[in-house]
This record gives sequence, C-alpha cells and structure tokens, in this order.
Amino acid sequence: MNVISNAMLLVRRINELQRRRDSLLERQERLRRTLPEWTFAPLQLVGMSADEIRGMMSDLTDAERSTGLDRLEAEVETLDQQIEELENSLLTTPSRSLDSIQAVLDLAVNRFKAHTVADPNDVFYDYGDARVLFFLERAAEDLRTLLHEEQRQAG
Repeated sequence: MNVISNAMLLVRRINELQRRRDSLLERQERLRRTLPEWTFAPLQLVGMSADEIRGMMSDLTDAERSTGLDRLEAEVETLDQQIEELENSLLTTPSRSLDSIQAVLDLAVNRFKAHTVADPNDVFYDYGDARVLFFLERAAEDLRTLLHEEQRQAG
C-alpha cells in the first residue's frame, strides 16, 4: 500500500473505503434475505444429531457460496484491513491545518456514533458513552463554525 503522508488524504481514503464497506454490508444483507428460510432459524437445530447439524451447516455454506456471500465477506475483510492500515497511518500523521484536525475529528465522531446507542430507551444505551459522543459532536460543530467564520472573513 502506498504511504500517504497527508492527514486530509488519509481521512478521505478512509471515508471512501468505509462507504464501500457499508455498501457491501448492505448488499450482503440483501443477499442473506434471499437465502432459504431454514438458514434464519439456527436454533431449530436443537435436538438434531451431529451429522444432521454438519449437513445443515454444509448446506448453509453451499447456499451462501451460491449467492456470493462468501465473496462479499472476503471483500469486507479486505476493506477492513485497508481501513485499519490507513487509520494506523493517520494516527502517526500530524495534522498540519485546522481543516485536517476537523477531518480527523469528524472521522472519529462518525466512527464513535456508529457504535454508540443514543436512544435512552434502548437496552444497550450507555449514558456515559452518549454524553462523550455529545461532547465530541459539539467540539466538531464548534470547530466547523470557527473554520467557516475564518473562511468567510478571509473571503
């Protein structure tokens, strides 16, 4: 992989790979919905013999292979590795401008937001995580506003 030394370019590349990854996951989910009904009920395997379970798992693997799910999973894994490599580079690449800092902060906020439950009624809601997300979003918005003001005054 080429070494990218600019934080903004790294963030753009990570965002691009993340969009591709999200698209693949969406496609993967659509394909899973086309699988036979029995693939959605693994708990029905209770009470089956080991040979019956092996047969069902083999059938499931064949069904996933025929729909292309195995290829999609491999693509997602490749993208995950590329994203991780770029994020590692980003961690060691200093931001040389406020725009770069904004891009890195936005990347972090979006990543944290994707993994944080914001609905207090959700069983997985964590007040502390939601509060940290709120602080990060506030800092990102404040920085965005300052940058916009600075650009407006310069123009």
